[in-house]
Amino acid sequence: MPPRAIPSDYQQNLRRDVGSRLLALRLLAGLSQEDLGEQAGMDRRTVGRIEHGTVAATVDQLAALARAIGVPAWRLLHDG
Repeated sequence: MPPRAIPSDYQQNLRRDVGSRLLALRLLAGLSQEDLGEQAGMDRRTVGRIEHGTVAATVDQLAALARAIGVPAWRLLHDG
């Protein structure tokens, strides 16, 4: 198995930005990580890792998280 590539600074910053937006929107929706994970079909730990920017969410995960929070998926990628 090849070694994992180290994310660039841009990728790390993007992960952190997405995670920060997810956290803020989750709190505005009044959901715990557990609640959001259940509604999005993923483990609470996965939600936490995405919020902390330690893992990159897939497009499918972002769509499921946005749907569970009740926002369009682009809100996780952009502050507009």
